[in-house]
Amino acid sequence: MSNFENPSMTKIFENRKEFIPEVGEKLEKESKVEIEVNGEKLNIDYRIISIESQENKTGDAVVLLPGFGSGWEGISELGFSLACEGRKVVMPSLPGYGNSDNPSESYYKTDDFDNEAEVINKLLDKINTKEGEKVHLIGHSMGSEIVATFAEKYPDKTSSLVLLNPAGIKESEDKFNLGGRFIGSGIKTSAEYSIRSAFSGEENYEKEIWKHIPKTKSPFSKGRTTQRLSEVNKLSKGHLLENLEKTNCPITYISGELDTVYPSGKESDENSQLAKVIESVKEKTRIEKSVMAKLRHNTTIAPDEIVAANIEHYLEKAEK
Repeated sequence: MSNFENPSMTKIFENRKEFIPEVGEKLEKESKVEIEVNGEKLNIDYRIISIESQENKTGDAVVLLPGFGSGWEGISELGFSLACEGRKVVMPSLPGYGNSDNPSESYYKTDDFDNEAEVINKLLDKINTKEGEKVHLIGHSMGSEIVATFAEKYPDKTSSLVLLNPAGIKESEDKFNLGGRFIGSGIKTSAEYSIRSAFSGEENYEKEIWKHIPKTKSPFSKGRTTQRLSEVNKLSKGHLLENLEKTNCPITYISGELDTVYPSGKESDENSQLAKVIESVKEKTRIEKSVMAKLRHNTTIAPDEIVAANIEHYLEKAEK
């Protein structure tokens, strides 16, 4: 099912436009489920998307988790592209994101992302119909640390782990420096997107998808800023590597060559992010690596079509 060797971007858009109404109907329909974490009941907003004519019925479903500052709507373009690759895609908004409930302080004022991982676990228990069904977990940036926590706690539910521009590797991160890198990367990504979309037709294609995405609450609205600060604090402590050390499923590391927020570095440099991830896994499991040329930190948006094809390539390898 993989489209790893892609034709031109314009050709991809033309081929996939016909699937937008089918997926759009699923994006528009509100889907919520009540779960309980540490005695606290929370309504979780999520979407499950797939394309009937494209779906690989024998392949495992995907849980796609966005990074800091985003609910499922922020990762929906990549979700759509993965659905075009033949996957059933589960996209949750964690508590305090999107139209999910705001949690109490006891949920997020912790030293780890255990509660966030438990949300995914409880959500899957509610929506999965097959006993013993496994999923591929894809986490972008902060989402990588959360899905790695899940994989460590629930190996029987994990088919593979995809770390997409992963965060949480440095044991001590200066928060102001990190914030500056995020802002700088965002400016450059927006500028490059404007130039590229002027020639590729990408902008019009994305507008068609976004017509189906409902309005959601801001992650930085009143009542949510304290949770965001707590997440930044947890990210600055860096627990990803210790979670990976306890994980034994196939792992794929994907980053952008121009990622200045969490640069991958070179595998030959033992102090690089990529080398540290490989070292944490050691010989316990198979790890695949892909540093994508000319891409920055936001690989979940344009050109998400290329990223999705890359991910699907490795999901298929994990299933063999």
